[in-house]
Amino acid sequence: MTPPAGSGRLDVGQRLAEMAVTSELLAATDDLAEVLRRLASRAREVTRADYAAISTFDEEGKLNRFVYVGFDEQLARRLGSPPSGRGLLGELARHEQPIRLEDLQSHPSYTGWPDGHPDMGPFLGVPIRASGRAIGSLYMTRERPRAPFSEADELAALVLALQAAVSLANALARERYGRIALLEERVRIAQDLHDWTIQSLYALGLEADALANDPELPQNLRETFASRVGHINDLIRGVRQYITSLEAQAPATHPELSRDLAFVLRDLVPAGIDIVFNISAPALQELSSRETEDLISIAREAISNAVRHGQPTKIAVDLRQSESDTALTVQDNGVGFEVHTVGRGLGTVTMQTRAQRLGAEISVQSIPGMGTTVRTTLPRNIEG
Repeated sequence: MTPPAGSGRLDVGQRLAEMAVTSELLAATDDLAEVLRRLASRAREVTRADYAAISTFDEEGKLNRFVYVGFDEQLARRLGSPPSGRGLLGELARHEQPIRLEDLQSHPSYTGWPDGHPDMGPFLGVPIRASGRAIGSLYMTRERPRAPFSEADELAALVLALQAAVSLANALARERYGRIALLEERVRIAQDLHDWTIQSLYALGLEADALANDPELPQNLRETFASRVGHINDLIRGVRQYITSLEAQAPATHPELSRDLAFVLRDLVPAGIDIVFNISAPALQELSSRETEDLISIAREAISNAVRHGQPTKIAVDLRQSESDTALTVQDNGVGFEVHTVGRGLGTVTMQTRAQRLGAEISVQSIPGMGTTVRTTLPRNIEG
C-alpha cells in the first residue's frame, strides 16, 4: 500500500516533537535517580507500552540499577526485589542492536515470572550505548493479548536511547565523581580529627591528670579533676570510633541502600548480636543519590550508638513506604536510656544535620531496659 502523501514528513515531525519533549524532561534534572525515572516513563509513552523499565550496567556488564514504571505500589510490593539481570534482561548488556519479540516467553533466555506477575507477551529491548559499550538498557512490554511492538515503536525507542545515552552517561559520571569526592572528604575530616581534636583532648587529659595527682590541691578538687580525666578518655574513644567509621572502606560506587546498609551492619555489628534487615524494594526507586547517602549516614550513626552504648542482643533495620513518606527505622533491644538526660553527642548532631538537609524528621525513642528506636521520616516527592 502506498503511504499517503506527506506521511514521511509527518513521521519526521512526530519524532522531532518527541525528541523536544524528552530533551525538556531531561534538562530539568541532573539527579541520576530522577533521570532514570523520567527515561522509563518516557519509554512507556513513546512506545505505547503497558510497562517500561531502564537499567544501568557496571563496567563488567552486570546490572546494578533497575527502575520500572507501570506497576502500582501494591503489585510492586508483592513482587519484591527488582530483577538482578539474569535471562533476557541481562542479554542486552551484550547486544548492540534492539531485541523485538512477539512473545518474550518463547525466547530461550526467558526464566519465568514470580507469583502475581503480569502476563507479559510483546517485548522491546534497546541498549543505551556510550564510549563503545552498553551503559544501560530500555525495556518495554505489553500484556497479552495486545499487538506486538512495531518498527515505528522500535524507531521511537532507538531515538530515545540515543538521547538517553548523553544524559545517562553524564549523570553516572557526576555521581561517581561525587562519591569519590565524598570518600576523600571523609578521609580529610578523619585526619583533621586525629591531628587536632584527639591531640588537643590528649593534652587536656594530661593536664587534668597532673592536677588530679597534685598533693597541694584539696582532695575534693583532685577528685573532680580525676573524674574529668575519665570523661576526656571517653571522648577520645568516641572520636576514635567516629574516625574509624569515616575511614571504613564502603563500596566506592553509587550509593544503594540495600547493599550499603548490609555493609554497615557487617562493619559495625559484632558477632553475637542478631540482625534483622528488611528493605521494601519500591521505596528504593524514589530515593535520590543524595537522599540515599544521607539515610546511610544516619543509619550508621544509629547502629554505632546502639552497639557502643546499648548492649543489645538484636538490632533491626527497616525501610518502608506509606502513601505520604519513606521511613528508615533502626531499633535495638538494649538497655535504653532516659532521652532527656542524654546530651547531644557527635553522632546525634550528625544525624540531626543530615535529617535537616533531607527535609526529614528524626525521632529518638528510648525506654530504660527496653531499647532504643531511631526513626527518620522523609516526605515522598511524587509527581502528579
